[in-house]
Amino acid sequence: MSKIKPINLESDTFALLKQDMTNELNRMLRNMQRYKAEEATLTVKVKVSIVDQELDNGEQGDVPTFEHKVSTSVQIKQESSGKLSGNYVLEEDGKGGFVIRPLSEQMDMLEEPV
Repeated sequence: MSKIKPINLESDTFALLKQDMTNELNRMLRNMQRYKAEEATLTVKVKVSIVDQELDNGEQGDVPTFEHKVSTSVQIKQESSGKLSGNYVLEEDGKGGFVIRPLSEQMDMLEEPV
């Protein structure tokens, strides 16, 4: 049996990554059902490092390390809403901001905004 492993997603080189993806996908789908979520995201990150080091046979060689992280995010939408509208006028406050003033109040041209 050869110890040489191809580097592709079909080989067993990334068997643990594929298993983690399957586990997280199943967990994500269960959570979507449980919380009636309409949308979710599965994210896979693979970090590859190569270190030049001395091998067992005394030669130098590139030794790779493959790390992975699989995460999910289930979008559960919760919101509150409200509205402020009506008889207000928007004015600059003279300090770089804004204020709203009821339309029924007449503002003297010389009055300083609050």
